[in-house]
Amino acid sequence: MRLSARYLNSPLRIMLLLTLLIAGASYVISGNAMPDNDNNSLADYRATIDAKQIAGVKKNVSSLTWSDKTNTLFSTINKPAAIIELTRQGQLLRTIPLDFIRDLETIEFIGNDTFVISDESDYSIYVITLNAQSQVNIIKKLTLNLYETPTNDGFEGLAWSREKETFWFFKEKRPIGIYKVTGLLNNDNLTISKEHALQQQLGVQDISGAEFNPQRNSLLILSHESRVLKEVRTDGNVLGVMPLTEGHHGLAHTIQQAEGIAMDNQGTLFIVAEPNLFYRFTSKSAQ
Repeated sequence: MRLSARYLNSPLRIMLLLTLLIAGASYVISGNAMPDNDNNSLADYRATIDAKQIAGVKKNVSSLTWSDKTNTLFSTINKPAAIIELTRQGQLLRTIPLDFIRDLETIEFIGNDTFVISDESDYSIYVITLNAQSQVNIIKKLTLNLYETPTNDGFEGLAWSREKETFWFFKEKRPIGIYKVTGLLNNDNLTISKEHALQQQLGVQDISGAEFNPQRNSLLILSHESRVLKEVRTDGNVLGVMPLTEGHHGLAHTIQQAEGIAMDNQGTLFIVAEPNLFYRFTSKSAQ
């Protein structure tokens, strides 16, 4: 069927063109758009440790955090639940089994010997202390009743701003959920708000890890299904995108199941992935 020139010049055609233009503009400003290298905050990161197996850990590595007290990394094994301490080179220093949690998925260093961890199976959050002698004490436990039926798509990401005393909890998927929490470390004034703008602009299939970057007042958000790390403002504005696929950023192979992200005081990025893989990314400007 051929359309006449009269039809092509009709108001319907004009409306169609306007619709396409608006859709294109929406894509450009959304979280799916990739910044050019000049404006990409993650553009010059390169893998300096690529898919190193963590000796002493067989499987189920999940989540990652940096401790500026010990200058080491802490990660988790979800089943059986345990916290592990790692060097910046991905060497295992110690393993601390936990007998009070079923499905350990997130860990965040708060300061001194204090950490926050969560149980994906029932949305329970624990504030704990962990000292150099591997003694663990539960300071507080609470459950965020965000969904009637807990699933295996619970909290997978956790970020903490020390200056703002604010947490962001990230529900993995079905659906993705981002929750800003303040007052968790205090005995009162607990407030929880859903970050709709950030969630709508993010443009990833799932969230598997997160980290707060105090240098830019931004969030680093990891997605293993989308094979990407994004740096975003809390309003959803994308600052940087780092594909985690073969050939990008010095990776010999695609990171298949990235589970945790952390940043140290020098801006070095660390990622852990199932089953027991360790990655380190260094900015060329910092080398």
